[in-house]
Amino acid sequence: MIPSPLGHPWLAAALILILGASAGGHAADAPWQPLFNGRNLDGWDTWLGPRSSGYQDPKTSKEPPLGLNHDPLGVFTVDTRSGEPAIHVSGQVFGAITSHASFDNVQIRVRYKWGTRKWAPRDEARHYRDTGILYWAIGAQGAGSYAWMRSVECNIMEKGVGQWWSVDGTHVDIEGRKVTLEQDPNIPYRGEGPGEQCIVWEPGTPQITTGEGITSRRDPEKAGEWNVCEVLAWGNVCLHLLNGEVVLALTNPGYTQDGQPRALNHGRIQLQSEGAEVFFSQAEARPISEIPASLHRWIPRSAPGEAGFTSLLTPDAAPRWKQCGPGKFVLKDGVATAEGGMGLWWYQARTFTNFVLRGEFQQSGRIADSGIFLRFPDPGQDPWNAVRQGHEFEIGDPDPEKPTWRTGSIYPFRASTRANTRPPGEWNEFEVVCTGQNYSVRINGEVVTTWTDPDRRTGRGYIGLQNYNDGQSVRFRNLRVKDLPE
Repeated sequence: MIPSPLGHPWLAAALILILGASAGGHAADAPWQPLFNGRNLDGWDTWLGPRSSGYQDPKTSKEPPLGLNHDPLGVFTVDTRSGEPAIHVSGQVFGAITSHASFDNVQIRVRYKWGTRKWAPRDEARHYRDTGILYWAIGAQGAGSYAWMRSVECNIMEKGVGQWWSVDGTHVDIEGRKVTLEQDPNIPYRGEGPGEQCIVWEPGTPQITTGEGITSRRDPEKAGEWNVCEVLAWGNVCLHLLNGEVVLALTNPGYTQDGQPRALNHGRIQLQSEGAEVFFSQAEARPISEIPASLHRWIPRSAPGEAGFTSLLTPDAAPRWKQCGPGKFVLKDGVATAEGGMGLWWYQARTFTNFVLRGEFQQSGRIADSGIFLRFPDPGQDPWNAVRQGHEFEIGDPDPEKPTWRTGSIYPFRASTRANTRPPGEWNEFEVVCTGQNYSVRINGEVVTTWTDPDRRTGRGYIGLQNYNDGQSVRFRNLRVKDLPE
């Protein structure tokens, strides 16, 4: 917590006002932005691949694409043949309509219904009807299979709504395992050929990084009816929902450019034409600043396993720490114990931008106070620089007077949903994820906070631990960090 000198809470409250913090409640939902006006395709561009359609490599295909805003076959039209105004996608040629608007943290919602027509190469009975939402789409039109932009895919396919497939070399992290579809009858998507393999999403299993297709065991699609498919894309987390049910959860979408990993976290929206007739009666999006608490349980961890983490409390790392302000930390046998304060013990070896920070903390008493400061500049001799210019993951009271003082909060800006801490004297595991202006906190396996800083206060800086002079102590161990792509 930001300390109040002499223990006066009103001074802390005054500082909150100085910092411009809200009362800690979640931001009101932003209004939906219609992407379809019910009359025409204003606000969209069309792109169509070669007339012969199919999956083609633009580097080797001998047939040129129909290209941008050239739709002689009427693949994308607006009509009422579905019973109400809708974007009609014939599916005859592979391609997409692309929103003019671009988004970073976004919730997307489309209402769709299948038509009856299918086209080569998806016209055989064993091929499912197929379309999809491509989001955070960047780069050249038609780069992926001569039809789509580099993007994150929320597939809309019979028996596979919510699937992810790589588009122009993208990859993701997923909790799942590779399967041969015909050997697992409990997967709704049966594949479209003998021996087909893909990753099946299984929450709680070890994470893997993959560019292979991912499918779900969940299939709440209503056959022959209108269905609602949604995407929540926030920070480095993507949730796919069908009719209100989460059907896929993935993290860290990205790609490789010039040999370097890059994050994919902003861009335009595409609705696909992929060999099947479909109607979209509604398409809308809105910016989001959090993942709703009701969906926190679906958020995966933000790094597979422990590979790539750097330990910060080893004997070799100890000289890289520096005390700022009164008090100190005592490091013994890998455990750092806070004494006195208020001070700041900071890791001065380097700054961090996007990263996952994991560790454990232990409180000597129920409200023993400390915090982990994130992305602050060199504090010099003033620990308050971390307060004024960084962000704090609060460790303190599990049930305080003010919600933003609760353990797990980004103090004093966003309250945690609950502390989820164990009794004093027991160790608590935590994970903090910082990507762009987005922060999430997980305590003892449960996500308790997601928040986007509207003021874009800091995007890079140091990591530090607070020692707080309240007569109690907080200890840390197993502190480790891993960079995430920018």
